[in-house]
Amino acid sequence: MKNLIVLLIYLISCYCKVIKKETGPPAGVVTIKCPYDAQYVDRHKYFCRGTGCDIIVSDEESRQPTSQRLNLTDHKQDRDFLVTMTNLTGEDTGVYWCAAGGASPSDTPDLLMEVHIQVNPVIGDVGDSATFRCPYAEGYQNYSKCLCKGTCDNSGTNCLIKSEQGQTQAKNGNETLYDDTAARVFSVTVRGLKAEYSGKYSCAVITGVNIVTTEQELLVREVVVSDEGKSVIITCKYQKVQTSETKFKYFCRAKDAGCKFEDFLVSSLAPNQGRYILKEDKNLQPESSARTFNVTITDLRAEDSGIYWCGEVEGERKTVVRLEVNKGSSPMILSVSLIVVVVVVATAVFLLYRHKRNRTQELPSNDTNTRRNSQVPQPDCMYEEIKDTHNPSLPETNTVYATAQLPTMPSDDLTYSTATLPTNPCTDMGYSAVSFGEGPNTAAIAFRQGNCEYSRTSSDQ
Repeated sequence: MKNLIVLLIYLISCYCKVIKKETGPPAGVVTIKCPYDAQYVDRHKYFCRGTGCDIIVSDEESRQPTSQRLNLTDHKQDRDFLVTMTNLTGEDTGVYWCAAGGASPSDTPDLLMEVHIQVNPVIGDVGDSATFRCPYAEGYQNYSKCLCKGTCDNSGTNCLIKSEQGQTQAKNGNETLYDDTAARVFSVTVRGLKAEYSGKYSCAVITGVNIVTTEQELLVREVVVSDEGKSVIITCKYQKVQTSETKFKYFCRAKDAGCKFEDFLVSSLAPNQGRYILKEDKNLQPESSARTFNVTITDLRAEDSGIYWCGEVEGERKTVVRLEVNKGSSPMILSVSLIVVVVVVATAVFLLYRHKRNRTQELPSNDTNTRRNSQVPQPDCMYEEIKDTHNPSLPETNTVYATAQLPTMPSDDLTYSTATLPTNPCTDMGYSAVSFGEGPNTAAIAFRQGNCEYSRTSSDQ
């Protein structure tokens, strides 16, 4: 009985409410057509997000759109307005509303139509993470949510991850689920991506009576890194289309939205196109549906970095590759750098040689000055304390100070001079003087005190 009631509520809600679903690729464009009745012709039009209808773009001049990627155009004669959303990202997946102004400017806008925007496929790099975002209708907030690879069964036994009824979070290995009941979007993040994770997936709401699903696709990009000027081989995996018609293989460069026929760089119809060479793998078994082919890009350039797609036309499985080309230095830059290094090294060697040469020239004059300074003391005055020790019986005399004057023409040879006190000095010796003669090895000493005068000349060498 309970299940029957749930089913009736579900059927009534589906009958009474129309949900428009729009899907666009990453970096792509979606356009939503919002019809309205005659009573709304002269009222403002809005496009809002979430259950609270947060206005993101309108036809009011005073109200700026929340993003330059949004545009709203009202066609009164056709009684509809168009909303364009460009450069799509995964964050744009969600629940939106077409709305029109109320009877008076102060009234809350009337909700005209619910819109679910889905950005598909979901793309991530090998080793990184990718997030599925799955919008759902009003009334499903408390039901179990799950993500399946392929198609989900009604009981949800093949779910990769599943939240219990009434719960908003779940975790299972590398998968994490979070249910934003206010926005009516649940998300599943898959970490540690591998190339084999690529394929079709289903977001599901399990009511116990039925299962409501939304299909999504996951593309895991393989990252290929090489250097400028080299060659690189990209392996493309695809699923063989079971048909009698022969489908050709392609390799193209485009944004995350994929590529068109005019974007093809090389194909099995023309396998050699300049720097691009396509070669099919002939070793696979004919009955095998999993196939590969290789594309070689020669003479890599920095501008070759980007996103590439390859596979079989109309095939379900495709390969997405992110190519990174490391930019190298040009021969001219290397030559200039080498010249600069040589000039710097030569300058350093020259300065070092010049410095050593100057030091060598200064050494003889420094030796001469050092030897002269060692012969004659440099201070202007030098005082030496001299005591009388020749006759201890005589009374002690006062200290005598002698001043030595440097010769005007000192000899290059080292000369020693000795001053000797007299044996019978006067009672109070006042001073003594030492003077050098013109000879290099002579000195005269004179002692004077009143009438007492002594002099002595001595020379030691």
